[in-house]
Amino acid sequence: MSKMKETKILGFPLWMFLILSVVMMFVAAKDWMINNMVGALCFAMIIGTLLGWVGDQIPVWKTWCGGGMLFTSLMAGAINTFGLIGEKANEALNTFNGGTGFLNLYILVLITGSVLSVDRKMLMKSFAGYIPTIIAGVACALGLAGLVGMVTGVGGMNAITSFAIPIMGGGNGAGIQPMSKMWAAATGGDASSWFASAFAVISLGNLVAVFMSALLNKLGQAKPEFTGNGQLMKGMDNVAVHDPAADIKPTAADYATGLALGLFCFNVATLYGKKISIINNVLDLGFTIHEFAFMVILVAILNISNILPPEIRAGARGMQLFFVKYMSFPLMITVGIGTNLTDYAAVFTNPANLLCIIATVLGAMIGTYLMGNLFHFYPVEGMLTAGLCMANGGGSGDVQCLGAANRMDMMSYAQISSRIGGALMLVVASFFFGRFL
Repeated sequence: MSKMKETKILGFPLWMFLILSVVMMFVAAKDWMINNMVGALCFAMIIGTLLGWVGDQIPVWKTWCGGGMLFTSLMAGAINTFGLIGEKANEALNTFNGGTGFLNLYILVLITGSVLSVDRKMLMKSFAGYIPTIIAGVACALGLAGLVGMVTGVGGMNAITSFAIPIMGGGNGAGIQPMSKMWAAATGGDASSWFASAFAVISLGNLVAVFMSALLNKLGQAKPEFTGNGQLMKGMDNVAVHDPAADIKPTAADYATGLALGLFCFNVATLYGKKISIINNVLDLGFTIHEFAFMVILVAILNISNILPPEIRAGARGMQLFFVKYMSFPLMITVGIGTNLTDYAAVFTNPANLLCIIATVLGAMIGTYLMGNLFHFYPVEGMLTAGLCMANGGGSGDVQCLGAANRMDMMSYAQISSRIGGALMLVVASFFFGRFL
């Protein structure tokens, strides 16, 4: 009881925060919530943080099932499924995450801080081996899914095209949406029918990936030699200690500078992708490169060039830590509110479908483990970022997987998987749909 009295959430005593939560939930249920970012952020911070705190208190769940991150996302899905809040409140949360750009803000802050925190020489070495590791994970995921499909009667090619390719495709907007058009063009069928099935598949695939991320975290705790505790390549942890920015305690001005740098880099990357990039605007390759991929490259160039003062890098790192600590649970509310629990249940009608999904995720982990060893990647970090962040639901899935594994610092690598890896999967999908369907 004394521990409960001492408990604080967002600085509030527990009893006071529970009152805030009851009031906020009542207001949203009556659909009286302010229908803009002010109302959405209030609901997300209060209810999201409470659900995250609860999820982190459940004994078995917090250890093996992703803790507060996954719990918050699933409870948000339950709120949506059972209509526990009003229609306008639901719409405000969805808009805040998507149209308003809260997810983009969260990711760009993490990219800026994480890339600028890595020693520049080790950054170049790790990026050089990262794409081959992703490709190995894709090949193994497709191969294992096809094998399981043949054994279970689903069909090898059907397992690849209906399960493995959607799961490895980088999520919804940049993944299965363009893939559905490719499928329709190749088969003459209705794109929406393939999309509906694929959405259920990637939803459950994301859930499996998050669960496996939590298991990887436990593996790292049990076998310390398998993990760099957030560092991808062996030796990076030893170098990063000598970074001058690590010795600087950022001021409020440094925080503002780090945030401004991240916002600027994202705007430049978006402009480049939409107006300048030859791949996106000139060549007709059947896919485009996402702005986050260009942003990772831009921030990496700033790091490698060594032109940024240590104070700016420290400020970017400070903003990253703030968002990870205080904005992760609120983000999970806005991510999960767009899901429906029936999407998960639909896939369970045939156990063979579930086996194909699990095989895809495991294949991604096996392939990245094998190739990552050649580039001296830590097994936990390599399988997490190059494997599971390819097999999840895109940007929001990256947040869930890294959160479940307690490795939010690796967002830059996760975004390469979701964005560049996702673009590569559109090429793979185009080939398989056109050749085998």
